[in-house]
Amino acid sequence: MATTPATGKYYPGWWVVAAGFIIFFFSFGGPTYSMSLLYNEVIAEFGWTRAEATGIYAWKGLTGALVAILVIGPAVQRFGLKPVFLTVLIIQALGFFTFLNVSSIATYFLAGFLIGLGQGAVLLCIKLMVARWFMRNVGFAGALALVGSSAGGVVFPIVIAALIPEIGWRMTYALIGVSILAVSVPLVLFVKQNPTEEDLLPETANAKGVLPSAEVAAATRAADIPMSYAELVRKPMFWGIMIGVLIIAGVDQGLFQNMQLYFVQEVGLTRETAAWLLSLTSAIGLASKFIAGKFFDVYSVKGIAAWYLLIAAMVLLAFQVSSLSTAIIFICALGLAHGGLVCEGPVLAKHVFGPRNMDKVLPIVTGCFALGSSIGPVTLAYIYDVNGHYVWGFALFAAMAFFAAFLLTFVRPLYRDRLRAATQTGVGEGAGMATPPATAKPSAAL
Repeated sequence: MATTPATGKYYPGWWVVAAGFIIFFFSFGGPTYSMSLLYNEVIAEFGWTRAEATGIYAWKGLTGALVAILVIGPAVQRFGLKPVFLTVLIIQALGFFTFLNVSSIATYFLAGFLIGLGQGAVLLCIKLMVARWFMRNVGFAGALALVGSSAGGVVFPIVIAALIPEIGWRMTYALIGVSILAVSVPLVLFVKQNPTEEDLLPETANAKGVLPSAEVAAATRAADIPMSYAELVRKPMFWGIMIGVLIIAGVDQGLFQNMQLYFVQEVGLTRETAAWLLSLTSAIGLASKFIAGKFFDVYSVKGIAAWYLLIAAMVLLAFQVSSLSTAIIFICALGLAHGGLVCEGPVLAKHVFGPRNMDKVLPIVTGCFALGSSIGPVTLAYIYDVNGHYVWGFALFAAMAFFAAFLLTFVRPLYRDRLRAATQTGVGEGAGMATPPATAKPSAAL
């Protein structure tokens, strides 16, 4: 039996993380961080309101949410992760090609519909691909892959801001589709997505000198929590997670997607400066993901609740933005809070419900995140259209972030606690690990 620890450079899960990083760069980071640069262009060309311009993000997010919640989980269980992954990448690329023919609000929203059909599922598929390889380092491994999103956010806004005046916004966004087909699709074809139990043992056993063994494997299996969809949806902790994720995603993306409009039309910054600030957000978010991933691995659900409070504090800072210097201060807070946020899904799903339920729970978590992301931007834009300012919107969003943190105080990492107890028992006893503590009714505490 191999004894290489999970943090060793030869653990194959880290190659999966590397592939996830690159896919995130082209298929999630670029599209997400660049979308807000589109709004000023379509408002100038078509004369649309802010709610109409940001409505594409609502279509994208809503479609992604419905696909993640209703389609991806069952599809992955039936057809496997790789075929589903390839399909959604191709659909996402087609969405960006649709920008070539945008001439009305209908075709504009059609592009958002197709992008959302793919992008929400892409995020989920990458999370599933990486999370399958990790337990003790699931937050950190997910963060490393998600850094690809922040890296894309650093590069793409600058590139797109430079290309739009040269080739137009339609062709510029179509090129994102080309990059997805050229890079992300080949990577998905060749990466190993289904680890065996033997593959996973080094990572599972990486705690206090515990080495991979048959006993550790037995303890890991015994700690898992068998549960059907019907049993999941009857658990209060399940709904606390889903509602909290939905709310915090709406707050985060609502603020993020409106920042370009806020900086250019309210604060008075140039579009070039606003694009530069967007890249700065991504650069800070890149470092933030490392911090958040480790933080969530150590503190689990409590750490995620604390991060939600950081989001609330970030929203409150938006009130103070009135110049370039205050915009930079706000962007630093936004980059820190926003950058670490998307690392929490795999941690919540796996620490609370265990690997056996990953394909059930993580799609719904991701779908709720996408649903919140779709509602938040257009809601904040609508509040502005009605009131002529963002004050009431910022106040509402700060209160919502506090409420999301409050909901997570009722959630505990049941599977993580069971796994720790089981493997620690196994280290002390050597064998007889098939029954960890509290296995009589594994779902009762949920």
